[in-house]
Amino acid sequence: MDHKVYWLLTKFLVPLGLTTFVTDIAEQVLNRGLSSAENATEMLATFGIAYSLTKFAAGPFEELKNVSLVLVHNKKEAKIGLLTLFLVWIIVLIFGLLTAYTDFGYFITHTLYSLDERVGEAIRKSILMLSFFPLFQGLIYYIAGYILQMKYTALVGTASVTDVAVQIATIFGLLQTDLVNTKPVLVPIIAVYTGATTRLSILFIGFLILRRWRQNHTTITTELATTQESNLSVLRVLKFWWPIAVVRGVQTISRTIINLFVARDLKGSDEAIQALATLSLAYPIGTFPFNWLNDLKALQPTFLKKKESTMVKRRHIKNFDICCLLQGFAVASSLFWIPGIVVNFYTSSLGVSEEVAQMCVVPLKIFSVFPLLVGWRSHNTSWLLLMKKTTAIFPSAIMRLVILIVVLNVFPKLGIHGAPLGISALVSGFAVEALSVQIAAFIVEYKMKRSRPVNKENGTIQSSNEQETTTFINGDTTDGQKVLEENEEDSVEMKSLTN
Repeated sequence: MDHKVYWLLTKFLVPLGLTTFVTDIAEQVLNRGLSSAENATEMLATFGIAYSLTKFAAGPFEELKNVSLVLVHNKKEAKIGLLTLFLVWIIVLIFGLLTAYTDFGYFITHTLYSLDERVGEAIRKSILMLSFFPLFQGLIYYIAGYILQMKYTALVGTASVTDVAVQIATIFGLLQTDLVNTKPVLVPIIAVYTGATTRLSILFIGFLILRRWRQNHTTITTELATTQESNLSVLRVLKFWWPIAVVRGVQTISRTIINLFVARDLKGSDEAIQALATLSLAYPIGTFPFNWLNDLKALQPTFLKKKESTMVKRRHIKNFDICCLLQGFAVASSLFWIPGIVVNFYTSSLGVSEEVAQMCVVPLKIFSVFPLLVGWRSHNTSWLLLMKKTTAIFPSAIMRLVILIVVLNVFPKLGIHGAPLGISALVSGFAVEALSVQIAAFIVEYKMKRSRPVNKENGTIQSSNEQETTTFINGDTTDGQKVLEENEEDSVEMKSLTN
């Protein structure tokens, strides 16, 4: 029976992992669109800073996937979630306009990054052109959350692969034009939008098809679904979303902060430009062995509540998560520690010089420990999402930010500079964040145990109606009557969503 459970989890996770993997490839493809330019190093640094700032703004929008996965179950709730998405994006758009047309943007590029006027102006223009990207990301992940509820992750993976394919085709098509010499930074920007538009279209059309299919094949009546009232509101969505949005924002801005401190440490010299270019190349390659482990967060909210997946217990997910993080660690260690692999990849596949490729070796070796930290963090975050205790995750963002800044200020005094400084600070932040999430999970579990009576005969926690239940963290089941009620409610809610 267990092998069927693990196969079910694997079928669910593989398309999501593929999504993350091809996203990392896409960023390298974007870099490839600039490596052929005459001033390739400057363009890589320009786009790297602009894209990292944009990804910081878009990162919290990706957490809307958890909103639609956990909170949204019918049309009314879907509209509320979409309204929240657009309201937040308007704020992001305003910041994009301020960056491009006010002294705020000048402060970022000149005061913070200590860059010259030409590079700073190019960065500000790039940020403005990318200001609609967070909206695309929000819509993509919001729809993906619906699809995850129905467990059709293959559609999510297909959309992601097509996204990258379109980006590749766009990049190589534009490389044949004069744009790569006149305005090279437009090459990756155009590719970003063409890929995102394609991905969003596939997910939306696929969802409409799945909705029609469920209408024709489900056996659940719609009477309860049509009379069911929703208590979801914009404030409730924001209350659930803001802690994980802040966490995601800190995770994303970590790269921006690192670029900032690395550039200021080298005082805007040519070495600073080389270090920023190295980080732009090392980030996507270094993260691909473990980025897919972030998708482990979706397992418990999906499988521990749905009627058709009651065979999946938390111990199965725990064992599965451990296997995944060990696999990521093995892949990272093999790729980044075997001599020659990194240099050959950068020189042959991306066309960068051997000198720049050699600068990526040490940062990538540091990246090899990240799978252990990310897998550990994702497992505990998944359970907190299931319990809708997102506020418990928030302190981990503060701890990560504090440690990051401390390391970036202390390590240069120890003789560590450039890209190694940036990646060392990043791994320190990851470690503290993972530990903070673990502590939060223990605290939430402890409070839940204290709030329920304990059966003195067998030591199990009992519900209010005296039915036995095991603990959420260490056990496999919850209160029996509650599970039946949640399963019935989820089935009705999913039918309402598809109507």
